[in-house]
Amino acid sequence: AFWRPTVQQTILSEQNTYTPERIWLARQAFFEQGNAPVGLIDDPVLRSWQRCRDQGRAAEDLVAFDPVNRSALTRLLESQRSLLEVAKPELDALARAVSDAGYAVLLTDAQGRALAVEGCTDRRSAPLRQAFRPGVDLSEAVIGTNAMSSAIHEQRVVRVLGAEHFFADNQIFHCCAAPVFDPQGRVIGAVDISRDMPGLVAGAQALTQRCARRIERKLFEALPAFVRLRLETQDASEEAWLAFNRDGGLLAANVAARHLMDVPFVPPGVGFGDLFDGRFEAIASAALQAQHELSLRLRGGVLLRARACGIAATARVVTTPPRPVPMKQPASRPAFGDAAFAADFERALRAFNADLPVLVTGETGTGKEVAARALHAASQRRDGPLIALNCGAIAPQLMAAELFGHVEGAFTGARRGGSVGKIEAAQGGTLLLDEIGDMPLELQVGLLRVLDSGELVRVGATRAVRADVRFICATHRDLRAQVAAGHFREDLYYRISGFLLQMPPLRLRSDFNAVLDALLAEQGCAPQGLDAELRQTLASRPWPGNVRQLRHALKLALALRDADEVLTLAHFPSEQAHPITATSPTLSRASDDGLSWKHTQQQAIDAALQRTGGNVTAAAALLGIGRATLYRKLMN
Repeated sequence: AFWRPTVQQTILSEQNTYTPERIWLARQAFFEQGNAPVGLIDDPVLRSWQRCRDQGRAAEDLVAFDPVNRSALTRLLESQRSLLEVAKPELDALARAVSDAGYAVLLTDAQGRALAVEGCTDRRSAPLRQAFRPGVDLSEAVIGTNAMSSAIHEQRVVRVLGAEHFFADNQIFHCCAAPVFDPQGRVIGAVDISRDMPGLVAGAQALTQRCARRIERKLFEALPAFVRLRLETQDASEEAWLAFNRDGGLLAANVAARHLMDVPFVPPGVGFGDLFDGRFEAIASAALQAQHELSLRLRGGVLLRARACGIAATARVVTTPPRPVPMKQPASRPAFGDAAFAADFERALRAFNADLPVLVTGETGTGKEVAARALHAASQRRDGPLIALNCGAIAPQLMAAELFGHVEGAFTGARRGGSVGKIEAAQGGTLLLDEIGDMPLELQVGLLRVLDSGELVRVGATRAVRADVRFICATHRDLRAQVAAGHFREDLYYRISGFLLQMPPLRLRSDFNAVLDALLAEQGCAPQGLDAELRQTLASRPWPGNVRQLRHALKLALALRDADEVLTLAHFPSEQAHPITATSPTLSRASDDGLSWKHTQQQAIDAALQRTGGNVTAAAALLGIGRATLYRKLMN
């Protein structure tokens, strides 16, 4: 039996030039009748189906997304370090652009092995999260028809949507991939976007291809070339670039240049004189003297305009500068940490390196996950994996298998061969249990056993497995209140809180302006793009949603302003301009919620003392008053 499209899916597909009914007919013709459904599906998909069938595969075969072991993964990533360093910012940018549409972003090597994943959060389905893990073999030989392998095989952009996947298990995926070429024209990998919803969102394919081209451009620019030539073509969207060494030998040619010269890759031993009339020395001289405008004649007689540059001048001829991206914080610091928090973080890091679990607490939107990831990145386990699990995003009946793994036949729907859980996946590294306060009571016993013994038992198994894992837990709940109410085990609370790292709310942070400037930079806006009065107004707001709320408010306001217009309060919708008030934690402004000024003061003092661990001097600095003043208020 094959999947049949619903009316809603058909409407979606028509908007995206994807017709599920035609693909269903193609599957009938191919799998049931043995015919080639020419015209019903894209040729790359049909060719992939034929290769899978030639390998003796059947559509009903089970698919396993198994990563290589840790040592093999380390070797794989090390062998692809240059590609990964260049690709990481581009993958991040692509993920920011498509994540709200449900996509996760993937980079593979030329063999289809997953190298890097972005945007595959807990909101994505379990199959997508299983597939999108570094080290998983996503080649056609292993998982059948897919966009990444087809793009590599066809050497062009390919989309594989729903039932176009050969195996029935993979028909929930809707994917698009573009190949990545090295400067000599060899395929070295693919960029893919995938989601578990029907259809392909408008613009997604173009963004994927652009990401691949930007990676190629960076690889090209990293070459130690003596002279680079940019050839003017009629297609302004793609620039044709050539790179030569000091002797005029052709080092590299990007996709557009290879198309122009009608060659699939850079032929060995080819020099400037094999391609163009004239002497290379004249071109090199013009480039080094910044005489960029040139006329070149191909050997076939075609006249081209070109711009040339030497290494020193390269930056002057690069086209539109890239949009500013947020600066990476040092690995040993969470983003935007103020001085008091930095000291807390250092203590947490020492505790974590001493094999103590760390519990990160704080209000929603304060950056608990950022701090947890920074702890791992700065720790002695930074070379191991960091696996995250949101305890509040998984159905209770699935939580045990997700956390501890399961063996084959453990329950209805269990994977053939079983499956590792998050704890095993984090072997040698760190497991981040986000929203630990939402973990069901019945599972807390099992987690406590792992913490105490260092061993786990998969669901349905009898043999224990060693778990070399360190734990970071995070929550916005008051776990002590949860313990008192009987919703959280007291022994587990003390076990996971080897060190308690309290995230300060935005209203108590001493570095509000630094946070604001960093969030502006995320959106490509300089600090000068913000009106001074607005800056003061934003600093005076309580921000109950903390950094997350501020980020959203800025993003919305920037979207509503005209290009290059200074951001003012007028750009904020009324709900953002007058957010729900909360008790202010500082002594410089009063609360609007009807509480007395004295009570407001006491709340602020209590919060500051709790924040600084009872250090009166630090609390006074946080409140913006003198130490003597704070002592006097405490005496009163």
